[in-house]
Amino acid sequence: MSANRRRFSGALAALLLAVSTTASAAEAVLPYTVQPQDTLIGLGRDVLINPQAWPEVARLNRLPDPNRILIGQVLQMPLRLLRSAQVPARIDAIEGRVRLAGRDAQVGDTVQPGQALDVAANSSAVLILADGSRLQLAPLSLGELSESRRYLLRPGQPEDEGLFAGTMRLLRGTLEVLATQLQRAKPLEVTTPTAVIGVRGTEYRVRHEDDRSAAEVLEGRVQADVGASSVLLDAGFGSTLQPGRTATPVALPSAPDLSPVPTLFERPVLRFQLPGEQPLRVQVAPDAGFSRILRDERFAAGAEVRLTGLPDGDWHLRVRRSNEQGLEGRNAQLKVRLHARPEPPAAVSPVHRGKLSVGEVALNWAENTEAARYRIELSRDPAFATGVQRLDDLAGARTTLTLAEPGIVYWRLASVRADGSAGPWGDAQPFELRALPTPPSLALDGHALTLAWSGRPEDKQQVQLSREPDFATRVAEANLAEPRWQLAKPDQPGTYYFRYRTVEPDGFTTPWSSTQKIELPRDWSGAWGLLLPLLFAL
Repeated sequence: MSANRRRFSGALAALLLAVSTTASAAEAVLPYTVQPQDTLIGLGRDVLINPQAWPEVARLNRLPDPNRILIGQVLQMPLRLLRSAQVPARIDAIEGRVRLAGRDAQVGDTVQPGQALDVAANSSAVLILADGSRLQLAPLSLGELSESRRYLLRPGQPEDEGLFAGTMRLLRGTLEVLATQLQRAKPLEVTTPTAVIGVRGTEYRVRHEDDRSAAEVLEGRVQADVGASSVLLDAGFGSTLQPGRTATPVALPSAPDLSPVPTLFERPVLRFQLPGEQPLRVQVAPDAGFSRILRDERFAAGAEVRLTGLPDGDWHLRVRRSNEQGLEGRNAQLKVRLHARPEPPAAVSPVHRGKLSVGEVALNWAENTEAARYRIELSRDPAFATGVQRLDDLAGARTTLTLAEPGIVYWRLASVRADGSAGPWGDAQPFELRALPTPPSLALDGHALTLAWSGRPEDKQQVQLSREPDFATRVAEANLAEPRWQLAKPDQPGTYYFRYRTVEPDGFTTPWSSTQKIELPRDWSGAWGLLLPLLFAL
């Protein structure tokens, strides 16, 4: 290694890596500590763009004798005079469609200074700068890498050892910055059409929408310049940045409470609602670091959040509130699982508290084209916590089972793919089972036949009497207001058939009762007031 290279290698270790200003002008400089055998002419030859620029360094540092510098003396070296090399950034993650300099971008692409990234809806991009800082462009954002440069402080110095200076220009949308905690040639900057935001910390957001910019600091400290005015923003504070208006720090909204949000969703639409009087911004990504944002949506205060188009799987929700100035607050995150497919088939019957009689009950549903088989659960409990009857491996769109006890029954369906993967249960459908009509009692006298059966006072009754068991013709029939029928004695003795059904106040009509066979004797004398159990179900 040459004497010069050894000398400047030692000088690099002695640099104070902080940004300061000269007394004569506010410009970016690096402090350089003079090493043994250093001269201004030698520094000009080894570290300046133009070797003849050393007199300007002398003037800026107000050296009384430019031919004499002292070991340990600190010289302010303007960045504009130092040698540097452009270094590209790299696209680390992409979701959806992102355009780089007018073409579709890919993960791993390099981004050169002057190139722009245009992010479509439901898309995002993560850019890694040469110093390791992470910049994420949210959906519908447009950003340009303005500067990405390393300043080289000794001959032959590798680019990755130089001091980095970077600037990203945000023209539209939201940029989230996670800056590495490294010393740089100058602060990492984000510029917008209305402001310049310089990092003094590590994590912050910049937005530019509708000709207005905003900065929100989550960690560290940021300086924002709007025209000739500046504002320092500590962690937990933000500010709107508009020309002609004084920027002032405003406390950011606190992170929302996500405890009302379920962690399992079994329908294709993720739905939840959070109390509060501030609007929400909701983002969805497959990773906790939100490198790939699939959804980025805003919702009014108190509105139901509805997120659609997500496939089944594990997802991360990131939610933050915004205040009346539009400043967005701290994030709350929650991992949720979406298990909505194959979707349960639609129940056809019985539904909507349909009324049936005990006995054989047919359950019908619409077939799901994704399903090979179906599952059914029945319970008297709407939560299906107890007394669950389960039917598995059902094909087609119908099954029949026997239910003997009256009361409310709940049933629900689930689809099963050919590979055996089962979807979630559908909504429970209630139906009511009514008891079958009870056998009537019979009373005969010399002039009348009286039939009576159990029933409710509010129900109506329909009755039929026939000489034929199929009731093809009727001897008598009637609509009654009570469960009792008195009719004149038939002219002919012999075998008769009787049946009845109930019409309830809501219009539900029960099936006909079982057919009752009645034998009327030829001589009715002595049968006055006699209750005869002459009913036989066919």
